[in-house]
Amino acid sequence: MNLYMKHNIIFKKGRFFITLLSVVALFSCTDGFETLNTYPLEPPYVPGSTDPGQTDNDINLPDTISKTELNSLKQGANSIGALFRNYSYQGLVNDYQRTTNLTHDIYGGYFATNKVDFLNCSPNYIYTDGWSAKRWDHFYKERCAEYKTLARTFKYVNSEAYRNAYYITRIYFVFLTSTMTDTYGDMPFTPYLQCASIPEKVPYDTQKVVYDKMLRILKQATDSIKPGKCSFKFSSSEDKCYQGDEEKWLRFANTLRLRLALRISNIDPVRAKQEGEAALTQTYGVMKSQEDRMKTIPAYAPVAMGGDNDGGNENEVANCSFRYVDAVMSKDLELAYKNQSNILDPRCEISWYRPTPMELLSVGIEFTEQDYNGCEIGSSAIEHASDVYSVLRVNSTDDKSILKDDYWFGYSREYLWLGYSECLFLKAEAALRGWGGVGQTPEELFKEGIRANFDYYHLPATKATNYINGLKIYSGAIENPFATGNKESQLEQIITQKWLSIFPNGNEGWAEFRRTDYPRLRNHLNNLDGNIPGKKFINRVRYPNDEYDYNPENVPSFGTVNQSTRVWWDVEDTNAASGERNSINNFR
Repeated sequence: MNLYMKHNIIFKKGRFFITLLSVVALFSCTDGFETLNTYPLEPPYVPGSTDPGQTDNDINLPDTISKTELNSLKQGANSIGALFRNYSYQGLVNDYQRTTNLTHDIYGGYFATNKVDFLNCSPNYIYTDGWSAKRWDHFYKERCAEYKTLARTFKYVNSEAYRNAYYITRIYFVFLTSTMTDTYGDMPFTPYLQCASIPEKVPYDTQKVVYDKMLRILKQATDSIKPGKCSFKFSSSEDKCYQGDEEKWLRFANTLRLRLALRISNIDPVRAKQEGEAALTQTYGVMKSQEDRMKTIPAYAPVAMGGDNDGGNENEVANCSFRYVDAVMSKDLELAYKNQSNILDPRCEISWYRPTPMELLSVGIEFTEQDYNGCEIGSSAIEHASDVYSVLRVNSTDDKSILKDDYWFGYSREYLWLGYSECLFLKAEAALRGWGGVGQTPEELFKEGIRANFDYYHLPATKATNYINGLKIYSGAIENPFATGNKESQLEQIITQKWLSIFPNGNEGWAEFRRTDYPRLRNHLNNLDGNIPGKKFINRVRYPNDEYDYNPENVPSFGTVNQSTRVWWDVEDTNAASGERNSINNFR
């Protein structure tokens, strides 16, 4: 057990705190915790000259700023591309193990913890401030600060030159915000969005308001971006998501809008349909191919892949499972790989090792006679080894920058945040709900989504065909809901395959499980949060301790909101108090 030393002397300065390192002992997590732009600065910004969203006063920045502020922004404008580079790279990658792998990736059913020291922490629903608070801090103290400088520079220094860059910055801010509100529910948002002065006691927006504003920002952005029409454009090295391709940003924005529309489909079906149809029919539409996927390429990856090959910042999912042996395949994922079709899912074979001692895996030897094995989430029958449960398949015998299709999760493998296959599954659900602008049937898009994910994994089309033909709904093992017209059962098939396709994105996997109650995840074994009934699932992450210490007037109190409290768009608990599944209805 290692000590992480934090000497906390906190000085308030607006919303931000200057934090020097108070002594806090955490369970050992040491395994996983270790070009200038030259566009001229003139002419000055003319308020309201071309912005079609000027009526959206609650989401827009102020029309004017002081001359002193403008001069300050001008002085930093030449390095604005470098700032966007950090903003678009760090995103959800920062401290990934602590902010995501030990929470969302487990709560979404993808991984189980493989380290005894972690059992009394977030993997078993115990709020762990030294880990989870980092997600809050990275967003509010770093990403929001970067967003403020970027948005203000683009809006006030030269609005026409920076027009596209301004709206791209806002699209990415919505993307990051969506993962925050889906984690916490209500959250401080409006003053950060508008780049305003942040009061010491910052107010919270309800999640309903946050969603309303996110959707309107995406509409405003897609109405406003004109690809190739601005004299300033991000370079490939500055834009770590789309390498300066403005049309891809537009398709991502529309696909994100469709994702968020479906997220509110049970709580506000009228607004959801309106937003979803608008996203599907917007001029640039949603994602068209694998090339449109939203991703982050680790800095370690070769420059040819979009990385920097700088010797650090590898894919943390590969680190967490293979290098640290802290995260293993969940039993839910094992059973999904084995039981959805009458053949073993080929994605399992290239993503996971069969249980084998690490000293052998490290030299390329695998016990191929063993069967893939997942761990029950919450199980204490674990050991910090790779010879009981499956760990991610990472080829450690080659240079870390080399990726091979039969060892999918290399250290330089990209993080996938929203892929083409997910887009197809989103369209499948939109078609199922009768939304316009789709143009295909739910079943056609269901099959295309599976094929697209196999293609993403570089698996041959024949394997996708064999897998689809072997699905239980087509082999006669269970009723085919696409033939009978049972909407709820069709949705279960769509979401279960979407869940498999978006692995290992726990942010989205957990959100969709809470929204739809699919796939049918197994009950957690050792829930240690006294606020969550023993046979129910966690519904959100608690707010950081600092919020209760320094913003008690605004943060929802323990008495009204805890980790058992559903977020706004989550209309029903997955399980009844007895631990049995509730009767699920996603078509209200």
